[in-house]
Amino acid sequence: MSNVSEANKALARRYYRELMSEGNLAFVDEFMAPEFEFTNPTHPEPYRGSEFKNLVSMLRSAFPDLHFTVEHMLAQGDTVVGHWTARGTHMGTPLETLKGDIPAKGKPFAIDGMSWLRIVDGKFVEARINEDTMGLLQQIGAFPASDTPTVETSTEENEALVGRYFNEVMNEGKLNVIDEIMADNFAFRIPTLPEPIRGLEGMKSFVIGLRTGFPDIKFTVERQIAEGDKVAARWFIIGTHKGEFLGIPPTGNKVKDQGVDIFRITGGKLSEIWVNENDLGLMRQLGAIS
Repeated sequence: MSNVSEANKALARRYYRELMSEGNLAFVDEFMAPEFEFTNPTHPEPYRGSEFKNLVSMLRSAFPDLHFTVEHMLAQGDTVVGHWTARGTHMGTPLETLKGDIPAKGKPFAIDGMSWLRIVDGKFVEARINEDTMGLLQQIGAFPASDTPTVETSTEENEALVGRYFNEVMNEGKLNVIDEIMADNFAFRIPTLPEPIRGLEGMKSFVIGLRTGFPDIKFTVERQIAEGDKVAARWFIIGTHKGEFLGIPPTGNKVKDQGVDIFRITGGKLSEIWVNENDLGLMRQLGAIS
């Protein structure tokens, strides 16, 4: 990759971090060309030049905790394409949309989007955006996701759902339970895998792979708390490495690992899981590293 493409990718990452996630409007003055143009299919007119500050200020006023995470990034010539996820909570000012101002209801959201950015001589000249606006409006309560009433669950019900995940899915390998307790757009993120696992079939494949590597795997939850639509669980596992796992042939080694999961529940089903575990310790126990 050329030095120009690398420099453009670095500047694009600063765009998502400093401007969109941190709200540093000075970034616009420093790195947006006077002819800069931002377009989004949901906006009737583009934002040009310093006008872009108005959009950023409105978004961050509506979503004070707005945060962008870059999932993938490609660069060639003067173009950088970024696939990102945006998360936040509508707890500020009304969100300005074509259908009118939407008052805050304190609801969180998580959506995907993609940006085509053109950077010339260290300045942004163009941004073309596509995002899941429908998902955003549904999640913040602008209109219902379907004709079916929204399923509201208590923290106790959410904890019970997480209990089924550990006991029935992970410990017993009941793949049919995945269809019952996980949303169709389910996403599972773990550092040992380069890409998130998405969808019900993707999760079934992951569970099959895990239980093939460790047929006697046993998850035990040590601590658990719940708030709103989220549950956090601290767990440990024990198991015997009897099958291939992450490309490592079976060793017969007994292993123990510890980690923390954060679950998001949407509509009475698990919609996202973030996992962080002692992957270094696990690899050492499997003999993959010394």
